[in-house]
Amino acid sequence: MESTILPLTWRDEFDPADLKRFETDARTLRYQALGRACRDMKITWLMVGHHADDQAETVMMRLANNRLRSGLQGMQRVEWIPECDGIYGVYHSGQTQRPNPDLDMPFPVEQGGVRILRPLLGFEKARLVATCEEKDVAWAEDQTNQIQTLTSRNAIRHLCKNHKLPEALSVPSLVDLSIHMQERIKWHKDVAHQLFAQCLFKLDIQTGCLVVRFPPFSALLPRPIETTADRAAAKNTAYCLIERVAELVTPRPKAPLGQLAATIQRIYPELEEQEDDEVEGHWDNIRRKNYSVYSIWWRSWDQPTPFPEHGEDGVDPSLAHPREWLLTRQPLDAQEKTNPHNYIEYAPRSTLSAPAPQSWRQESYRLFDGRWWIRIRNLLPDDTLILRIFHKSDLAHFPGLVQNRIRVDDLGAGRPYRFIAAAFDLLNPSDLRFTLPAVFRRDAKTGMETIVGFPTLDVRVDGFGPSDEVCEWNVRYKKINLGPEQSLGNVVVPGISRKDVVAEEKRQHMVHLVAAQKRLAGKAKHGGEGGGQKKRENGKFPGFRHVLHVDVRNRKKRERRLDALAALREEFGGVEK
Repeated sequence: MESTILPLTWRDEFDPADLKRFETDARTLRYQALGRACRDMKITWLMVGHHADDQAETVMMRLANNRLRSGLQGMQRVEWIPECDGIYGVYHSGQTQRPNPDLDMPFPVEQGGVRILRPLLGFEKARLVATCEEKDVAWAEDQTNQIQTLTSRNAIRHLCKNHKLPEALSVPSLVDLSIHMQERIKWHKDVAHQLFAQCLFKLDIQTGCLVVRFPPFSALLPRPIETTADRAAAKNTAYCLIERVAELVTPRPKAPLGQLAATIQRIYPELEEQEDDEVEGHWDNIRRKNYSVYSIWWRSWDQPTPFPEHGEDGVDPSLAHPREWLLTRQPLDAQEKTNPHNYIEYAPRSTLSAPAPQSWRQESYRLFDGRWWIRIRNLLPDDTLILRIFHKSDLAHFPGLVQNRIRVDDLGAGRPYRFIAAAFDLLNPSDLRFTLPAVFRRDAKTGMETIVGFPTLDVRVDGFGPSDEVCEWNVRYKKINLGPEQSLGNVVVPGISRKDVVAEEKRQHMVHLVAAQKRLAGKAKHGGEGGGQKKRENGKFPGFRHVLHVDVRNRKKRERRLDALAALREEFGGVEK
């Protein structure tokens, strides 16, 4: 078999004297080098040599760290390659979605990735060494494995090799424990897989927004949920289901098991332990509380169901469905705003050499906020482009309402932000704008930033798509696992199209035009009656227009109350207190 030596490039700040850090960094660099080599050689399956002794050590380490339940699974025989988050073509990406004219989607969804196989997990090290000796095959061992205090794994390895341990901590027993836990969790995942196929989804990949209807509580187990053990099993299944649903929109690669498990009763309040289950409205109050976990804002869907064709007995389709939720990106905290995955700079063209075609096709895609693979090419000679999440403070980049109004005497006045404003008005809920990736241009001389556009909405200042003079951009949504029962066409919604934005812009144009005409008519009337002179009256200052705002809804309510009061007076002979 032909072999290849892969060099590792260490970071400049690496300290070779820090042996503990060396082990961690070396593992990361090894997997990343292997992942890139697999990508370049078009390899999608990579076999590694972990054996039963490695598995036993892993399980014992997790026992020592009190990582029980799912932690005792140890290493999986098949899983996605670790330590390669954000590397295009290695981490859940690299395969182009096949063109399908029946799919109405704003941009493709990523596919692909590299998986690793561990075919030797069932074999102990001693047996593998004996086989090599019998076949006259040399094997290599890492000398640092003999340093007992270097890592916790080394300490456990030394303990198992030089001391007699109880049978429960032997290699076969620990491997059996991992297999038992894997089978146990696999059962719950299989049930959750069936429930996932029953969920109803509306996924907007432009905004990373999801509306989902969860299956009823009774479906969490294939048997009636009656005993305490049944409820515990149902909770495990609910966790697997909720985690998989959340993976469709979360920016995080791994779920915080404890935090997510603690919120299961929000979705299924029937799982909450309560002495008196007959408290009126108790479950509804739990269900309606919004919360944030897994970097997702979970909001109870309080509008009529978006799935009217899937009616249920006893549920009014004109009202909010009790098991429907809206999942959106949780607002970024201060640390996330400066995270390299959420703040990417693209140097001006003058500072870069011409990129190789292979580099442009692969390395230039960056995983942004864990949700989109975005490729941007800066075409500006001097200015830097920045890709980051749009913040509330960025609204200052847009002109004020007065500046953006349409003047009657200048109907052709330009409104450069009109298409962005129209796209914003089409977002539901409106706060989704503060979770979107935006491209900014930083002036090389002044350092001032100006908005360029929003790649996922494919809208820019004064137009659609990237500007030919500023940049190029391409967008793909992260890889999502829908299973064989669900399809992209049934889950992903078309999103906001250019046609929708143009129609909304025209509507806003007419609204502003009517408002401007009314203002002009009001000025003409005021000028005719007052001779153009402004008077001060009732404490009002000249030069400022006093506007009385009236809520029409409150006025109608007041009129209905007066009508009801008049009817009562008439009924009781006009007697008043």
